[in-house]
Amino acid sequence: MLNYNQQLPVYALEPDEIGNNRHFRMYNFNGTLPAHEDFLIPHRKDHYLLVFMRRGGSNLWIDMVPYVLRDNTVYFTRPNQIIVKDGLQELWSTGIAFTAEFLSVQGNAALGKLPLVQNLQNGHELLLSERNVVLWRI
Repeated sequence: MLNYNQQLPVYALEPDEIGNNRHFRMYNFNGTLPAHEDFLIPHRKDHYLLVFMRRGGSNLWIDMVPYVLRDNTVYFTRPNQIIVKDGLQELWSTGIAFTAEFLSVQGNAALGKLPLVQNLQNGHELLLSERNVVLWRI
C-alpha cells in the first residue's frame, strides 16, 4: 500500500576524515562496493553530487527514472532528489559532493551558475566522448 505522506530519509554530506569539511567532499572508488546501508531504500541527499563513472555496472534510480551506471559517464544530482540504489557491483569512480552553503561562499558562487549544477533540463546522465574522458582524468 502506498503512503503518499511517507517521509524519506535525507542524508547529509558526511565530513571527510582529513579536513572535517561539512560542505565539500571528494570521493574515489577503485573497485569499491557502494554502501549497503541504503541499498533499496529511497532517500534524498541534502547536497549536490557529481560523479565521473570510469567503470560502472550498478543500477540507480533518480526521481523514478532508472539508470544503469555506464562507463565514462558523468552522473549528477541536486539536493532533495529521490535516489534508490538497486545494484551492488564494484565501482570505479571519482565524485565531488557540495552543499548550497559551499556555493554561497564568496569565490564559489560562480560554480552555482554552471549548467551542470543548475541542471535546467533535469538530466542526470552525461555520456562522455573519448576526448572528454581524457580531460576529466587531468
